[in-house]
Amino acid sequence: MADADARDAPADGEGAATGPSVRTELPTRASAAVVLVVTLAAAVALMGRVAPTLPAVVAVAHAAAVAASLWLVDRDRWRGTATAAAGVLALGVGASFAVAVGYTFLALLAAAYPVPEVAQIRPRGLRVASATVVVLGGTLALVGGFATAAGRLRPETVRAYAKLAVKTFVVPLVVAALMLLTTLLARLGGAGEAPVFAPLAERLAGAVGAVVAPVPGRTHLLTFAALVAAASLAVARGVDALPVDELSTPRTDDRVEAATDAVVRAARRTLVVTAFALPVTLVEVVLAPADLRSLLSPGVYGLLAAVTASHGLRALLLATVLVAGGTAAVVWLLGRLARTDAVDAVVALTPFVGGGAVVALAVAVHGVVLAPTLSFVADALPGGFETVFVRQSDAVVAFYGSLPVVTTLAAVLVGMTAALSLALAVVASTGALPESAPGPALAAAGIFVAAAFAPGADAGPPLVLGGVVAAFVVWDAGEYGAVLGREVGRGADTLAPESVHVGATLAVGVGAAGFAAVAHRVAANATIADVTTVPFALAVVVAGLLLLVVALR
Repeated sequence: MADADARDAPADGEGAATGPSVRTELPTRASAAVVLVVTLAAAVALMGRVAPTLPAVVAVAHAAAVAASLWLVDRDRWRGTATAAAGVLALGVGASFAVAVGYTFLALLAAAYPVPEVAQIRPRGLRVASATVVVLGGTLALVGGFATAAGRLRPETVRAYAKLAVKTFVVPLVVAALMLLTTLLARLGGAGEAPVFAPLAERLAGAVGAVVAPVPGRTHLLTFAALVAAASLAVARGVDALPVDELSTPRTDDRVEAATDAVVRAARRTLVVTAFALPVTLVEVVLAPADLRSLLSPGVYGLLAAVTASHGLRALLLATVLVAGGTAAVVWLLGRLARTDAVDAVVALTPFVGGGAVVALAVAVHGVVLAPTLSFVADALPGGFETVFVRQSDAVVAFYGSLPVVTTLAAVLVGMTAALSLALAVVASTGALPESAPGPALAAAGIFVAAAFAPGADAGPPLVLGGVVAAFVVWDAGEYGAVLGREVGRGADTLAPESVHVGATLAVGVGAAGFAAVAHRVAANATIADVTTVPFALAVVVAGLLLLVVALR
């Protein structure tokens, strides 16, 4: 047994504490190797039995990419470069997950349908759903196995990666939206017809026109009041954010401060008045223009119509919102940068650089990857769906062009990575995964889910029981390795005791699986009227309860 200092210090500078009472300890290298090898064998065997070979290969690549991303995020040296690399790798993480799970569903769907008889719809649908869940569980198990080997599946690391993925997602999302919107608005007045977004384009054009250039001759109280409120808020925030004390001299200090205070007070009062007036402006939604004119008198209505529909006044208000809001944002950003260490500021902005690299990659390869990608998806669809997909995709590409479409796809894939990382961060932070061994727990849970749904995809009992035993071995080996890692360090020579422990766990698991197989065979050939059925069932229940008590102890 090592001394107290050796127990308290994590091996190789890793395994920092994550809470006041529970530590995330790295398992020993021997147990990490057992977790990785058993997880890899079980997950690949289950996925290869119920699905094509490609999803299993891509799932392994996906798990390796996630583990590499967590390792990059957790780096102390070359943090900026490592963070940017993890951001670029987010595209591969989302793409590999989509191919592994999505291709399984589409390929099995294409092979199962159409059916010759109506009675086959339900069993074939069950098989497709079960096989998809098996691949999903196997993919999660591989993530847990590779993350255990890398030693980086900790709540703080997962949260950092989730923040990185979200920031990386912002850049391709904004660029794709601008590309699509620019093309859409450019085609509105031409001969082109939007194949998918024509109704959206009409509503968007109407909204822009209602704000910037409304129809003259009638009142536009609601949109005008909203513009005044936005301008007032922006002016109050923008002027309040200005560094008046730093920019003014002793002679002008009091006058400048008084002037800025007056502007801020006036803007806030205008905002309050406008906020109370907003519900009143809804009267023009309820009443027709003619009724409102008669209610207010033609003179008052004409004055309100001239003011609220004035293009110049609206343009001034909109410019005020942009300038004042931009000033507040710039001052806030400069203040944050001034209070932040230069290295931390660079690291905080690096994910956006990774997002820019994703966009640059889309620009470089959009003419090469789009056609094979669409053909790959079309070939995986059933005949009728393939025809519709090819027609719609060709229309979308012809209307928008290959670059906006590929950039949008890249944004979707990075967004999928952000969603997956956020889900994993929630699971890791809420205690759903034990903090003592989160990687082995995720691997064991994924294998168990895959094995549980494998019978619905026509997997045989030996493979299913083997998956259950593998989940048991993975969890027990990982937890025992975490205990040893806390006690003697990750790099200690623990091969002998761990071999005995894993061997005993495997023997118990194989024995339990054999007992379950024998019980299943006897129960399948027996009937409730058989004299030996009830005693045999009672013996099985008692033995199961005893084993459960022993396991809990």
